[in-house]
Amino acid sequence: MRRVDGTLTSRLARLLASWPGLDGRVVVLGAVAVYVAIAGLARLLWDVDPRPWLGVPPGPSLFFDTRNITAALECRRLGYDPLVENPCDPWDRPMFYPRGWLLLRWLGLDQSDTTALGMLIVVLFLASLCLLTGRISAGEGIVVAVAICSPAVMLALERANMDVVLFSVLVLAVLLWRRGTTVSRILSPFVVLLAATGKLYPVFGLPAYALLRHRRAALAAATCGLVFLIYVAVTLDDVRTVATTATQGQYYSYGARILIGQVYHLVVGQDWQGASMAAQAIAAVPLLLLAVSVWVWFRRRLGPGVGEVSPAPTAELLGFYLGTLIYVGTFAVFKNYDYRLVYLLLTLPQLMQWVRQGRPDDPRRSLAGLGLAAVVLGLWIGTLSQQLNLLDELVSWAVAGLLVALSAASVPRLSTLLTPARSGSR
Repeated sequence: MRRVDGTLTSRLARLLASWPGLDGRVVVLGAVAVYVAIAGLARLLWDVDPRPWLGVPPGPSLFFDTRNITAALECRRLGYDPLVENPCDPWDRPMFYPRGWLLLRWLGLDQSDTTALGMLIVVLFLASLCLLTGRISAGEGIVVAVAICSPAVMLALERANMDVVLFSVLVLAVLLWRRGTTVSRILSPFVVLLAATGKLYPVFGLPAYALLRHRRAALAAATCGLVFLIYVAVTLDDVRTVATTATQGQYYSYGARILIGQVYHLVVGQDWQGASMAAQAIAAVPLLLLAVSVWVWFRRRLGPGVGEVSPAPTAELLGFYLGTLIYVGTFAVFKNYDYRLVYLLLTLPQLMQWVRQGRPDDPRRSLAGLGLAAVVLGLWIGTLSQQLNLLDELVSWAVAGLLVALSAASVPRLSTLLTPARSGSR
């Protein structure tokens, strides 16, 4: 097994180091341009919808989720509460986002702006991704391009789901950390709090700041957590409404309860008939046991030793912790459509750095290689969920386990967490 891991990681390392003279972001943007061109030409020349061929389940319209908001803005001006009743939506969908998005009505937006707004969301996503990665080799660009052109990410972009917007907001938090000043690093968790008001689950990323050896940022994150709890208490009725409105599926989705529910179905012969919250709690138990076991095992074997220099609290490391915590948190608590996997892109810069710069004999490098491969595979395999009879969820569990293992191997010792790290822009 170790030899297989080493071979995979070595090949990934060679790929990531390839063509360092060419900015890999050109490769990423070129791959997206080719993807869009192929999809557009198929529709223009042959009147064929290429989305199913590309692994993206077709929606009723382009930028389907953005239209849910623009329709809600129209209905709000007419006096409706779009979270309850949204007849302006062509498919009569209540708005399935928190009420804060209705502030966009002051910009005068309506459904006629859906396409322009959707395109703006996509452009901002690509720009934020390029800023997140910084200049990378062409080999690294190939890996990022494969991730971007995956069905999960393209589903998010095709729908122009607000997860794409919140990804860009979280990248802003990472860029503030990269700036390296005390003020910017204190502001960074407040940007994560802003994302959490747009959808609740980015709050899972706040504990990342407790792992970065920056006392003031950790205190700011704790303050943000308290503010978030107050926000949820004040808007509890809206939270419940959105929770009941938002759709959840088995296919093109991830979540701990999906695979466990499928096992229950195969053993018992019927679907779970209990309450959804109870099913989620039951699913969280084996995940918790797995997470604790993986953490303890890898912490003992690969965690920093006494006297070992702790990793610098870089922007790449913050991005990794944010992506990991949001993925594991949503995996444990919700059933999520695959477009939410877009947050895994936050982990790519650190994963690629570990694979490319790690010592060949360091088992943490091999673990990072497996993690990188699992993340990319996780972005692709969901499109085969029906054909695999939900066994694609095994990859989702593997991604969760590997990200937890890598966190266990990289989090500094508790004694050093209490020692502030030196400031640095990276």
